[in-house]
Amino acid sequence: MPTSEPVGNEPGHARRIASSTGWVLLGTFGPMVAGLAAVPFLLHRLGQERLGLLTLVWVVVGYFSFLDMGLGRAVTIAVAPHRAQGNAGRDQEREILGAASALLGGVAVVVAVLLAGACLAWGLPTHLSSPELMHEAVLATLVMLAGVPLLPLTSILRGYLEGIGAFRPLNLVRTPTGIMILVGPCLTAFWSPSLVWACLAILLARAAGFAGLLVLVARETSLSIGALARVLMTGAHAAWLRRLLSFGGWITVSNIVGPVVVYLDRFVIGAVMTGAAVAAYSVPFDVVCRLPLVVAALCSVLLPELARFSARITQESQRAAHRMVWKSTGASAVVVAVLAGITAALAPWLLTIWLGGDFARQSSTLTRILLLAFSINALAQIPFTALQASGNARAVALLHLAELLPYIALLSWAVGAFGLVGAAWAWTVRGLADYLALGWIWHRASVKNEELVE
Repeated sequence: MPTSEPVGNEPGHARRIASSTGWVLLGTFGPMVAGLAAVPFLLHRLGQERLGLLTLVWVVVGYFSFLDMGLGRAVTIAVAPHRAQGNAGRDQEREILGAASALLGGVAVVVAVLLAGACLAWGLPTHLSSPELMHEAVLATLVMLAGVPLLPLTSILRGYLEGIGAFRPLNLVRTPTGIMILVGPCLTAFWSPSLVWACLAILLARAAGFAGLLVLVARETSLSIGALARVLMTGAHAAWLRRLLSFGGWITVSNIVGPVVVYLDRFVIGAVMTGAAVAAYSVPFDVVCRLPLVVAALCSVLLPELARFSARITQESQRAAHRMVWKSTGASAVVVAVLAGITAALAPWLLTIWLGGDFARQSSTLTRILLLAFSINALAQIPFTALQASGNARAVALLHLAELLPYIALLSWAVGAFGLVGAAWAWTVRGLADYLALGWIWHRASVKNEELVE
């Protein structure tokens, strides 16, 4: 973990970034593999209706990670430059943690209470086979809502650990936590198909993961667990709160627009074509959209590194940031091209084995276009990360807002004219425009910073 500001070319720097990226990939793909094994088992033990309910509860509660309000990433960027400042830096880190957690913890508790009240008053907005199952589903939802405050607080602790470069210990906690969130319901399903037990297992896994992160952060801040808890609950600092909210607010704009862009094409396809067409598009889309996760892991490591460069406006730091961005882009382009090329070549065969010949003939071309789209999307994450690391979250958010209406118009026309292939090409065009615009904004910001230090 870094103890001084890196210059970008010291011995072992690239090796440290590669190692940290590997740990992030472990934390990402470990739970994903566990999920592939858990879902068929849960389908067998819980039945289709209960599994569907559990999936909905997962999605709804997981969606409340938006309560983070962008502050997890804001904490990463704010903390990164302070690690090299000794005791003064530790004081700043504690103020950042206190400001972010006091706000988010309060908001999360209020939201959880309101949702629990609505659930008790009106039940769940879904049709179930029996009143008994509805009662079970309501109790299970209440159990899950008890864990809602843990989501933003976990995000804050994770943001802090990423900011100081503690990727190995972070993912040694994150990986088993993510796996147990999926495996826990499998264990309870051995003796009972009840959703209440399944959700209780998930809540305990989240609580254990939060406790693990709490121990790591206490160690890094040189505080006892009790002292850290007091900082998180009462350590709000007005100046840092304003700064974090200003930055996090713009990140939230991007986080809101992002899912709209990702899922909009399905609604347009459903409105213009058929439900079967949505399935034919969604299946390859949901598989191919995992491709950028490889670059996303690297960007998680780049974010605090680039934030440290941006904190000191010197020619050396600006050149080091440039080198890091260009080297990361080159390495990512090679990895993405290899993965996308292999997948494109094997797509008809893989789709035939997985879903049958008819589906493969329908979706092979679509899959290849989407591979191109998500290859571009993967590379766009690097200038996106570089801009946020340098404090330009506002420019990124305004760009995403500006892209939305033109994309809606392009998508509607393309689906009407060319069907599913048109939707895929619209996604590709939007991704390319986004990449070029982010690259241009980053270049302009870099030139401006260089002029300031000359």
